[in-house]
Amino acid sequence: MPEKLRAVRLRVGRNVQRLRRLRGLSQERLAEVVGNTGKHIGQVERGEVNVGVDILCRLAIALSADVADLFLGARRSRGSEPPYVLVPQRAVDQLEQALRSMKPTRAKRAPRSAG
Repeated sequence: MPEKLRAVRLRVGRNVQRLRRLRGLSQERLAEVVGNTGKHIGQVERGEVNVGVDILCRLAIALSADVADLFLGARRSRGSEPPYVLVPQRAVDQLEQALRSMKPTRAKRAPRSAG
């Protein structure tokens, strides 16, 4: 039984770490948002500590995820795509900035045929 509990803690920890990195957050920054310490976030990510429901909820909110996402196992089947893709906020900001800097262009009309 203890090995099964550890496996769940490890899965949650890996998911927290994956989502944190996708969001471009350091352990310290995530800890600030959650109201915890960087050391504790590291322990969570390594599966060393049992995490309460309140902390799990705060982690999920800070990571823009659902609490259930923290418990999901890795997808192993080929060809199956996740239902969504997480994009780091800085990538979204860069894309928006690039789109704003582009000037709209008008399509050239084909000359009218006489006729």
